[in-house]
Amino acid sequence: MDITEAFATYGSCVEREAEVRESVQGAVRELEKTSFTLTTILERMHNTQGVQNIGSICDECRVELSRVPDQYGEIRSRVPAGEYYRYHHTFRATTQRLVAATCLITYLQEARFAPHEEVAGSLGLCTRREEGFHLDLEDYLQGALALTHDLARLAINAVSAGDYARPYQIRGFLRELHGAYSLLYPKNELRKRFDELKYALKKTEEVVYNLTLRGLKPPEMETSG
Repeated sequence: MDITEAFATYGSCVEREAEVRESVQGAVRELEKTSFTLTTILERMHNTQGVQNIGSICDECRVELSRVPDQYGEIRSRVPAGEYYRYHHTFRATTQRLVAATCLITYLQEARFAPHEEVAGSLGLCTRREEGFHLDLEDYLQGALALTHDLARLAINAVSAGDYARPYQIRGFLRELHGAYSLLYPKNELRKRFDELKYALKKTEEVVYNLTLRGLKPPEMETSG
């Protein structure tokens, strides 16, 4: 095969790869729209009266999240078998935002931290790499940490809304999360997110400290430290 024939073959391969890439990106855009909608809905909890409406805000988010499994299914159908990580970068950031939203909603509704398997299931994904299309553990760990910023904001806004117990509850949760992530000895990108957790915890502890100084600690929080 001479050089002209060789490059004609290469050109066909490049075109096919470009078509697959564009097809995957098209499906990812639908996922990004859902992610943006979720972010917009969750932002409302920081508005006036938002703390009182957290229940209805989370219910609305659950409706949006119900669309996600089909959207990931569409992406999965366009990614060639065995090439998950070749296209992973196109939806990685969106996946992390969806993990953050899922974990935040779970905390707000049930006051607990959603584990890897549960979050993956709610997104229509598996957790095992050998099964192909899955929720990468690193994406889960980074995405889950992203909820801490919203919780720190919520602790501040809760005081304005007269909900003095919530900052204490959030502090307890962030302390537990800090202890759990410390076991991983975070490095690189995860370390940056872990630093955000430490900052969120510091801000929340300042809110709690000020409430305690002002004698606004709720009786049910007296044993919380």
